[in-house]
Amino acid sequence: MHTIEICGCMVVNVANELLMVRKRNSVYYQLPGGKIEVGESHLEALQRELFEEIGLVVMPDGLEYLGVHETTAVNEGDTRVRGYIFKALLGAGDLHGLAPMAELEEMVWVNVLNYQQYRFAHLAREFVVPIWLSGFQE
Repeated sequence: MHTIEICGCMVVNVANELLMVRKRNSVYYQLPGGKIEVGESHLEALQRELFEEIGLVVMPDGLEYLGVHETTAVNEGDTRVRGYIFKALLGAGDLHGLAPMAELEEMVWVNVLNYQQYRFAHLAREFVVPIWLSGFQE
């Protein structure tokens, strides 16, 4: 089985909504982010992917490292994905101009009332959603 390494971002707004994206020809919602290119650090890969996919510019000091999680990839057969996951909290002023680009078809903000209506990729469902939901229990 093949393993790919990616960086993903748990993007949360001030209303504690979680940003999820969906690629063309996929039914799964996943974190914005993507594959690490040769010679890139995790932060460099994440910054590049966030800008390419949704037009988001983030500085390294605006990112919090949450950890790494490995699971089955949903969009690539016989593949595991090792995801290095970061968190970015966006203020109202950071949301202007965000839109799905590149291979993305859709971008949605999910909340505690509607998140169960979405079919999440394994990495999001297993690792990120539990962390995000724990923010409602504080």
